[in-house]
Amino acid sequence: MSKASICFFTLVSFLSANTQAAQVYRCVTADGSISFQQQACEGKGTRMESGEAQAVWTSLRAGEHSLYDQYRKRDKARLKHKQRQMTKSRSASGTADEKSCWNKRQQLESVSARLRRGYKASQGNELRRRRDSYEDYLRAFCP
Repeated sequence: MSKASICFFTLVSFLSANTQAAQVYRCVTADGSISFQQQACEGKGTRMESGEAQAVWTSLRAGEHSLYDQYRKRDKARLKHKQRQMTKSRSASGTADEKSCWNKRQQLESVSARLRRGYKASQGNELRRRRDSYEDYLRAFCP
């Protein structure tokens, strides 16, 4: 979400106490940034009708809590099943062959280098998860 959107939603939430439709102006300042205000703009700007303001974030309704819990339980069960299948297939052979170990080490080094070099915030969890997965594999199946 951009800074302008966050600013707008914050402004709308402050105006929600007023039951009348609020007038909001989207203004472009001299340095090119965007601001939202209740007064008319001096330079470039447009008038926006916010209507009746509503809360941006809402909690789950009563019936949705149980549905959400069901989804979480189902996802956990799927993940456990997938992990059991992977463990079962790996343990059938006991140890991995040399090529598989070499590939995992290369993948681990690639992910570790990416973590050291820098990454987008949205990629952080996935990179750490992959690193941990490769390390677990190497510990379990490679000498």
